Amino acid sequence: MTEPPNRPPERISSSCPDFTRRRFLAAATIATAGSPWLGSGAFATEPAQPSAVKPLVAPDWIAPGKLRWVWALWEPLALYRRGGHGAGIGDGMATGHWARRWYDRMHSDEILDKLADAGVNLVTTHFYKGFGLKAEADEMARAADFTRRAHARGIRVLGYHQFSTVIYETMLDEVPNLEDWIQRSPDGSLQTYGSATWRWKACPIHDEFIAYLKRVVDRCLIEADMDGVEYDGTSYECYCPDCTVAFRRYLTEHHPKPQERFGLPHFRHVEIPPAWSHKDPIWQEWIRFRIDLMGRRLREMRAYVHEKKPGAALVTYEDCPALWRTDRTRLLPDCGDYLDLAIAESHDMPQVFNDELTNKTQLTTKVRHLKEGTSIGVVTLSTDWLRTSSGSISLPGDPKPVELDMAECLACGGQVCTATWSLRSGDKRDGSAFFEQPEFHAALKRYMGFARDHEDLYVGSQPCANVWIYHSLWSLAFDHTTAYNSVLGFEQALLGRIAYQVAKETHLELLGPRDVLIVAAQTCLSDSECEAIRAAVGRGCGLILTGRSAECDENFRQRKQIALTDLHANPRVRYFEKCPGRISQPSSASSRGLRAAMPARTPEILQTVRDLAQQGLAAELEGGEPKQPLTFVDVYRQPDRCAAHVVYYGDGRPQGRRLRVAPWLAAADAVLHSPYLNAPVKLAPGKDGWIELPETFEKYAAVTFGRA
Repeated sequence: MTEPPNRPPERISSSCPDFTRRRFLAAATIATAGSPWLGSGAFATEPAQPSAVKPLVAPDWIAPGKLRWVWALWEPLALYRRGGHGAGIGDGMATGHWARRWYDRMHSDEILDKLADAGVNLVTTHFYKGFGLKAEADEMARAADFTRRAHARGIRVLGYHQFSTVIYETMLDEVPNLEDWIQRSPDGSLQTYGSATWRWKACPIHDEFIAYLKRVVDRCLIEADMDGVEYDGTSYECYCPDCTVAFRRYLTEHHPKPQERFGLPHFRHVEIPPAWSHKDPIWQEWIRFRIDLMGRRLREMRAYVHEKKPGAALVTYEDCPALWRTDRTRLLPDCGDYLDLAIAESHDMPQVFNDELTNKTQLTTKVRHLKEGTSIGVVTLSTDWLRTSSGSISLPGDPKPVELDMAECLACGGQVCTATWSLRSGDKRDGSAFFEQPEFHAALKRYMGFARDHEDLYVGSQPCANVWIYHSLWSLAFDHTTAYNSVLGFEQALLGRIAYQVAKETHLELLGPRDVLIVAAQTCLSDSECEAIRAAVGRGCGLILTGRSAECDENFRQRKQIALTDLHANPRVRYFEKCPGRISQPSSASSRGLRAAMPARTPEILQTVRDLAQQGLAAELEGGEPKQPLTFVDVYRQPDRCAAHVVYYGDGRPQGRRLRVAPWLAAADAVLHSPYLNAPVKLAPGKDGWIELPETFEKYAAVTFGRA
């Protein structure tokens, strides 16, 4: 492990003076006194749009290889007390008399010093949980003081904000008409956050509610001097009269001649479908309406954040199409224009376990969540949890999962290096943080320190894998079981052998003779997608086409003839009637996650990809168990070189691994860097281009090459 240099932290300048509890309370009083929007009774079916002169750009401090993050308590102690439980604590015993000591200590200079020493330069801390500006004034003042002290140590701070849930028991003191803002169930009842009936869910269609959120943003960015707003709870599925009117208007504007598709002359009496029905055209448009409304609201908030404090960031979820939840459908846009930094939450902290049903080795990784962020062009921060065999979540029992967790962040081109688990208490009652246990502290310092000292390995990284797995937006939204289980299998087959990227529709026009595109049972393809795929093949791109891909259009309507069948005989195309990557989920699978399994036809998949890659593969890896190598390989281009990244998930050391990078990508001899080595190691490729990797890289290696 490379020792971090002994240097003072970079102090982050503060643009605001210290903010006291008195000033927080005064501002809260002003906020509840009313504004031109609050209490006006005005309602807009279309949220107000920001007057953007040019596209917004993420702050320059958000870049590959630049950020190393931990949770620094995203919930106030009041939430733990009111709910009697706290995921952020670790063992959930939020009612314990010891919890206050732990909570106070997590805000201390001692903890900040330890985090800074380990290499952490970004944290998220509590700011607004939905109790209200007045009720949370004390904790907001604490968060402001914490931010000031973090900045002095070179640590940026994101303020955690709830986007939807409000705690009416205190918010009613500020907003007497709070019920007017709340999402409604199909029966008209107030929607709550699961079984927490004391947490109502506010509706983003209401301008008054959005105006309130903007005042919280003011407090966070200007008065507390935080570096960004991190939104959790971006939840919207409201059946209130206002949303019904807005939805009817949306339908009318987007479908002026509804008879042919909907069988209706107009939408004047349409109701929002109360349950999932993926072939119901009204339900399909409800999904599109939700995406449209949430996208416009979040773009509005992003513009507001940038205007209020230049250099601040809007941080919230990327919307992977139910990548880890089987009980959700798409809600947020399939692009990166509504955020500056993407959050990828999952229950996929890396681990290897034996599936009791199949008696096969299963590899869980968060790679697909990180690649989703890369595919929409945003740096991604992953907050993942360790899943047990029963589907629940827990803290890790040994350092291996947390080391692999951080390794995957780095291996995906220098995404935010994250340690979600760090400040939880675990089963301790002594006020300590989980990361203060010696073996976990060492793991944190090893990876955060390595990332800090080797930012140059990641800065400017651009993905350059030439194998692409296509994510069709509406296939994954409307025919998820078919489409995503097929994608999952292909990803698992390639993960440890061949570097790949996630492709969206916007990528299709970029593909040429060097590339291989996999369209795995993506059933709902638009005419424009089909034409773009056909054009890519015309430019020489290899294509693996499987199953019922393009059987339906983007509205899940069957075509008279399946599109793309004209490509089956093309020499650059391999068509599989039965998708070789299709896997199934165990019957016991819960809503907490989809499990990726290795397809039985993996050797056939790999050989087909190699055959179609007529100019070679950007990066490939050999070695390990043929059925499950327990590795991950990826490759990125930088201005003056390229870097291949390898993660090893098995026990012991990785023996017999070989790496090869395409000659059109790399020219000079290779240099291997690893957090387990004191110095870089030069490697010489053989005549066939393969490089033998020393087993001393242990769990993670970055191998750099001069650019071809």
